[in-house]
Amino acid sequence: MLDMKYDGADIRSKRRPKSWIDRVWSFFASVKVGLWLIGLIIVGSAIGTIFPQEMYIPQQLPPSQYYAQEYGTPGTIYYSLGFHNLYTSWWYITLIVMLTLSLIVASIDRLVPLYKALKHQPVRRTERFMKGQRLIGQGPGTEAQIDELESALKKKRYRVTRDGDALLAEKHRFGRWGPYVNHLGLVIFFIGAMLRVFPAFHTDTLEWVREGDTVSLEATDGEYYLRNDQFILEMYDPENNEEDAKFAAAIEKAGAVPKNYETELTLFKKVGTNEDGSPQLEQVTSGSTKVNHPFTFDKYEVYQEQYSSRPEFLAMSFTIADQESGDTYGPFTVDLENPETTYDLDGVEVTLKDLYPDFQVKDGQPDTKSPRALNPAFFFNVTSPEGETESNLIGIRLNVADEDNRYKVQFAGTEMASTSGLRVKSDSTYPILIIGGTIFMIGIIMGMYWPHRRVWVRKGEGTDVLVSGFTNKNPSSLRREVSPLLEKTGLPIWEDQAKFESKPDDDTQHERGES
Repeated sequence: MLDMKYDGADIRSKRRPKSWIDRVWSFFASVKVGLWLIGLIIVGSAIGTIFPQEMYIPQQLPPSQYYAQEYGTPGTIYYSLGFHNLYTSWWYITLIVMLTLSLIVASIDRLVPLYKALKHQPVRRTERFMKGQRLIGQGPGTEAQIDELESALKKKRYRVTRDGDALLAEKHRFGRWGPYVNHLGLVIFFIGAMLRVFPAFHTDTLEWVREGDTVSLEATDGEYYLRNDQFILEMYDPENNEEDAKFAAAIEKAGAVPKNYETELTLFKKVGTNEDGSPQLEQVTSGSTKVNHPFTFDKYEVYQEQYSSRPEFLAMSFTIADQESGDTYGPFTVDLENPETTYDLDGVEVTLKDLYPDFQVKDGQPDTKSPRALNPAFFFNVTSPEGETESNLIGIRLNVADEDNRYKVQFAGTEMASTSGLRVKSDSTYPILIIGGTIFMIGIIMGMYWPHRRVWVRKGEGTDVLVSGFTNKNPSSLRREVSPLLEKTGLPIWEDQAKFESKPDDDTQHERGES
């Protein structure tokens, strides 16, 4: 049987390359190259799902520290190889670009010659061509019977062309363009995916905002500011709420479970700069965001994604007790956001030497786990009016000082605030991705449900009539559709040569055609 893949068209990538342009063209037009690229992209994408990408990890810790603490040595290797930002890495984007080029080149390489071959296909085919089709019949017949078959095929919505006693009936040629429409959809989809690398088309940042704080939104390049007016956390309470009582068993097993958490927000727009360099803000709107109900403005959406289960300390107050005289100095307050270095308390001077926002002891030395004020500790120097200096390390359930110290640093109060994790997103590529995906599905449907069918009939030697047929999908359906018409008109019934051939004919194996 003939290879009917491209209907005898001359494919450029199948020619012997004459220049480096031909070699590059043949490389990208190769189906094997396309399959290798798809395989590499699949493997790369799978690697990117082993651990969370950087954009989805908590921002309290630097990424290098987070991956090492959470996942140990594999996490350190994962970060060192750059897999934490895999989908925006240069090599992953390069693979996408190469696959896009492969789709474009392969489509042009095959579509243009195939289109020309089908547009100018002859009605009268050679006997060798017709006998090389999968469905073939030969036997006595007349031109009147061919005319009768023509009418019957037209009723089946075939487009019939005649050349004397030869006939070509064709149906669903547009189904042949399905793979190329499919490729077009993929190219558009990949272009949309690649545009997501550029901030003008796609931004996705996580902002941690404490109650009362106003922060510049990185996603808007400093154009907008957002203030956390109030964070609201509602827990399931089966003891005092009848509606929640039905979940009592599950809650008891899981522990405290949040029922709702949301943030009341006020949006500001930067309209200038004050004399002291601070931004001059103008209120735009206010609202709230909670899970799956974003706060929207301009082209941005703000999602309630996370919250800190441990409130942060905003400020801590202390007093200084004179253990000799019994006098108390203070209180004085340390602002954890912008702490002062010295505090003068009626002759007693307190100097803040070190601040550890999230205190820990590492290698025998005081250190901090993260920049967030979750477990603050303070290293103070206290200087008496006589000029003697003492040291004191104080924190939550921590007070380290020499036994001979005259002055004792004591807690006097705290100010705390909840912290809300807000996901700020803007994505202008959604329409491109939707259009590409829609075109891709249209191509799939075209190729699957409308197979291209063709029937050739011509007079042979003497009273013989040759009848042959070809379809690129499901030849049995073509046989079932046309065989009754052949039987009705008295023309020879065709047989499926694939049932009788166990080995392809070497003489016809390399002739081009189409599938």
